[in-house]
Amino acid sequence: MKNTFLFAFLLFTLISNAQNEFKDGSYTSKNQEEFSGLIKIISEREIIFKHSIDSNEKILNAQAIQTFSFKKPYKKYISLSENNQPAKFFEYVIESDVSLLILDDTYYLKNETEGLNKLEVKKIETSTDQGKYESTINTYIGVLNNYSKNCKELQSKVNAVKYNRKSLSKFVSELNACTNNDINDFSIDEEVVNLFEAGVTVGGNYANFEDTTTGGYKTESPSMGLGIGGFVSYSPNINKYNLSFLFGIEYNQKKVDYSYREPNFVSDRNIVHDASVIEPYLLALYQPFYNKKGLFSPYIGLGTSYGFTLSHEIQERDNLSEVIYERDVNQTFSLLYKFGTFINVSKNKFMFELAFSDYSYQVPGEAEDYGTNFQLKIGYVFNLK
Repeated sequence: MKNTFLFAFLLFTLISNAQNEFKDGSYTSKNQEEFSGLIKIISEREIIFKHSIDSNEKILNAQAIQTFSFKKPYKKYISLSENNQPAKFFEYVIESDVSLLILDDTYYLKNETEGLNKLEVKKIETSTDQGKYESTINTYIGVLNNYSKNCKELQSKVNAVKYNRKSLSKFVSELNACTNNDINDFSIDEEVVNLFEAGVTVGGNYANFEDTTTGGYKTESPSMGLGIGGFVSYSPNINKYNLSFLFGIEYNQKKVDYSYREPNFVSDRNIVHDASVIEPYLLALYQPFYNKKGLFSPYIGLGTSYGFTLSHEIQERDNLSEVIYERDVNQTFSLLYKFGTFINVSKNKFMFELAFSDYSYQVPGEAEDYGTNFQLKIGYVFNLK
């Protein structure tokens, strides 16, 4: 158990020191020279560029660059100055005659005639004798109305535009289509990606046993047993749905050393379970923040598992006797819950997971099962596609 926690600690220490990875891309200088290589963004005003993985790095600021872009996912940035401040990198959402840009969750419009215009939702605080009141003014609506003055059919839609990527992108695309301008649409963050992956896991397994036959019992305080497993997963359009489907199989040792008092008996009875179980499972797994492309991608999962007993030795001891025997477990399907996170370090994908299952569906009075199971696991994920 100590080794498992030590490994997890070292893994998270490595992750906390990791930096954003370089991505294939290119940049265009103010002199219109284009350079291809590897790019990493380090701030809203600076990037690091190198020609290849082994070449020297150089820091470039927004004063020296006109645009830069990444190949996958395809994103493009332009260097612009707002209100005579030092230039920053604005990300394209729509690139056209009238472009939609974003910087720090704030949207902008840009064209040759009007220059750079911020789209704002202003909050105004008013003080009266009854107290202070805050009101919201959607000043971006007026800006959109001004840009669409030559497209009368669009002006009727201006008031319905919401201050978000989807709504603004749709309106600006229609604005450029109205004047027959070519459009480069970055409004969809990612291309469609169907992930096909496999993973291996190792960790500790804690299980209780429950015997509902005559004179049965329910154990407490399980010991750690080894748990190892593997899985394959398929994620249809992961960027849109954030959903994966897993089929896996695990080998788990389930160990309990438990004492209880028999009614009208002079001493405690000690029971030791030592079981080895193969457990296949099916699971649907949801990653709510997959599109954030951060270091961590937390997930929750819900599914079912089933146990096939390889061996199950039981020892019963008290002051008068000791009995050792093998027993088959009458086990049915269980509910399986998973909570964890995928961890991306450079081009490697790790996972850290807590899992819980409940084998409580035996026929009362007729069976023994594994009760509740708790697992702590770490793993490594391979991309198969």
